[in-house]
Amino acid sequence: MNIKEAELLFQANALAVPVIKKHDRDEGWTVTLSGMHKLNPLLETARGQVRVFKRLDAAVGVLFEVGFGELTIVR
Repeated sequence: MNIKEAELLFQANALAVPVIKKHDRDEGWTVTLSGMHKLNPLLETARGQVRVFKRLDAAVGVLFEVGFGELTIVR
């Protein structure tokens, strides 16, 4: 799911608390947005690639911009 889809689903209350997780292959962080939808739960780039944030604060900032006030971070 891209950021625009995430914003729409957030406004429709169709997303659970987001999870930021350490990326398996790269140094960085991925965001999972599960909930009541059938889209890929991983946040993606505009080109459909999994979005990997180099810094944790960048991932948190994007989620705050979407509107989330709570999130979970796992290693």
